[in-house]
Amino acid sequence: MFGQLTADIYSRLGASPDDESAEKRAIDNHEYDRALGSLEKRTRLPRAPSLVRDAVTDLLKAPRGSFLDHSALLGLSCDAEGRPRLLTTNFDTLFERAGRKLGLSGVPSQAGISIPRAGGERDFGILHLHGRIADRGLRLEASDLVLTSADFGDAYLRTGWASRYIEDRMRLGTLVLVGYRAEDAAMRLLLEALDADRDRFPDLGRIYAMEKSTPGSASIWKAKGITAIEFADYDAIYATIREWARYNANPRSYGLARLTSILGTGVAGANS
Repeated sequence: MFGQLTADIYSRLGASPDDESAEKRAIDNHEYDRALGSLEKRTRLPRAPSLVRDAVTDLLKAPRGSFLDHSALLGLSCDAEGRPRLLTTNFDTLFERAGRKLGLSGVPSQAGISIPRAGGERDFGILHLHGRIADRGLRLEASDLVLTSADFGDAYLRTGWASRYIEDRMRLGTLVLVGYRAEDAAMRLLLEALDADRDRFPDLGRIYAMEKSTPGSASIWKAKGITAIEFADYDAIYATIREWARYNANPRSYGLARLTSILGTGVAGANS
């Protein structure tokens, strides 16, 4: 989660949001991009690398705890030709490493403004919307990161490349958010604006979010134009994703196996 990463960055730099009232206010309001923007400005020396971005790279080099099942999600994203099309806002390369373990060779990893045009011939692979850190083991170079409020303002407002991409993506299919709360203001405003446009543009796809249920969470998602698919706990989310991935890999075999488990072995014999 962005909030935990933000806390880890402060810890790594030996800083505290209490040192700046604006940062503390931003943290309290879950505006982590604004807090990091302020922290970057006050810790960066002239013509020197950003200590905040260096901290992000160092923190994400080693595997971090996550409720995401990277292998299952990667398999679930595969199209009829077996090519994954997974859009992520994560900076790390855990999906790429999961793909290597699954034997998915030749899967491109694209990041930031270099992501292929939605719906084009190159529209597949692991697509890092907000950028990606380097991974020497996978021979992947770092890209620019959409990390601070200034970065979000450029990607979603000034140049708008991220906004255009999300809108194009919604016109091509259904988006399912897993582990992404759309807390950053630019993304939230974009989703709410697109939701308001559905009457004028009926080709806009729906957006769903798989998330653990909390008091009022469904209403919060609804305000963003997103339909919540809520679960009692994260274990239920893992199980659903894995089951869904098994179905996606081979719907016919999955259906037969399920019927067999319910009705008995006679079903499998009749269809063999």
